[in-house]
Amino acid sequence: RDTDRSRGLGDVYKRQLTNLTEVSLEGPMIEVKREDFFVESIKNPIEYGTYYKINQKYGIGFQWTNEVHHDFVITVTDIRFNQETVVGEHIGPGYVLALYISGAGDEFYPYQNVSPNTLRCYEPSEKYKAIYHPQIPLRCITVQFDQEFIDQYLQEISGDLEVNFSDFFKEKGKFYLPNVNRAMQSLYEYLLSMKASRITVEAKIYEIISILASYLKENRLNEENARSINETDLQALDELTHYMDEHYSFNITLQTLSTIACMSESKMKKLFKSVYNMSITEYIQRKRISVAEHMLIQTDLTIAEISRIVGYSNPSRLIEIFKRYYGFTPSKYRE
Repeated sequence: RDTDRSRGLGDVYKRQLTNLTEVSLEGPMIEVKREDFFVESIKNPIEYGTYYKINQKYGIGFQWTNEVHHDFVITVTDIRFNQETVVGEHIGPGYVLALYISGAGDEFYPYQNVSPNTLRCYEPSEKYKAIYHPQIPLRCITVQFDQEFIDQYLQEISGDLEVNFSDFFKEKGKFYLPNVNRAMQSLYEYLLSMKASRITVEAKIYEIISILASYLKENRLNEENARSINETDLQALDELTHYMDEHYSFNITLQTLSTIACMSESKMKKLFKSVYNMSITEYIQRKRISVAEHMLIQTDLTIAEISRIVGYSNPSRLIEIFKRYYGFTPSKYRE
């Protein structure tokens, strides 16, 4: 009996993890080449696509990829690295939308940390480089769209309002779009279950494109509204983010920020949300958690000490927020 085909991708990964418990998670940083990193598996847990195991020298896990339709390619990744690992390559010929479900590390071009439950966009042939940490498995799903197809399709369903997919994929920050995140997460879980039919997967991808189209239309309208924000207010918001970046460990009140911005609290919160797509509170939380993550990796400070350094007097608050963003407690992250 083909046991790999009788179980989902997730079960295959769990079995690999059980069989390789002796793998060390210590060691210097290494840089890997794709051709040496992936080893194609003969037994594919899903009846279509290509399933790659990871070279045991670098870690455990798998990557499954398939050209579901000639207009888009889907890839599912679930890897636990043995040590700090640098991965560098170039994006393929299409636009790529990626959802990081879990992971820890830093991406470059531009620099930003890998955050769970966040989306990233990549342009065709874009240079990519990242350092992944071994503490948390890298789990993500990507969909690569053909350039011509996606632009044409979006124009057909966008109506009279012109939307530009290529401009959207020039956005280099990580972001969170609830409906898109949920759809990508659902597709990831569906593929892991090994019950994924081609037709259903293709329908799910079209659903994701349609959600993106709705977002682009709404964003286009928001951009038009944003033009009404004067340069003075935009500069004030920029000064707010600079202040929060420098003083994230202090008790920053809305009253203080309102005074710095020279605007009412309600106006400040509304403008900040429209420009940065997150609340002021979330901006500060993300900054604190990002710093805490690096301290967990690079220092021997206790959780309580790190908590105080990043601005939380009660360690339980850091633990609560850290788990919300990363899916793990700080102590589990350090294991």
